[in-house]
Amino acid sequence: MAEQPEVTFSDLLQRPSETVDKLKAGRSRSLRVHRRGAEDDLILTTAARASQDSQLLGVATRLLRAVMNNPVIRSQYLLDLLPQVFPWTRFLTVDDQVEFAQELIDVMDASAELDSPAAVLALIAQWRHTAEIYADPELLAALRSEAVDDFGPVSRPVE
Repeated sequence: MAEQPEVTFSDLLQRPSETVDKLKAGRSRSLRVHRRGAEDDLILTTAARASQDSQLLGVATRLLRAVMNNPVIRSQYLLDLLPQVFPWTRFLTVDDQVEFAQELIDVMDASAELDSPAAVLALIAQWRHTAEIYADPELLAALRSEAVDDFGPVSRPVE
């Protein structure tokens, strides 16, 4: 994978043609546009490349759905591949791994309709936190215990 070239926002504003030429001439699919004092950089790419990325995500989602809909493939291959993509899934039960994969595909489908990956990333974070609980025997035992005591008043959070 080619290294992503970086330009400044000033370069883009002052020399737009030269800056865009760097995108076309380079082997990278995008340019990182650094904005001094801004919270996040921008990514500059062509509409054709953005469309290709979107189409590729759709293909990946359909492929995963096909795998999930075939019980033989799902049981033989998907659960073997899942830890290669998400190593923390090793701490989930097999049923949870299947549920995670199915939810991931469903949310990827829905997110594609909204053109926003936020829900997919949130789902991955939620399942990762579940795996963290399974990975910690003390925490898992505490959460599974029936005993719930009142630990008294809680002070107001500092704002």
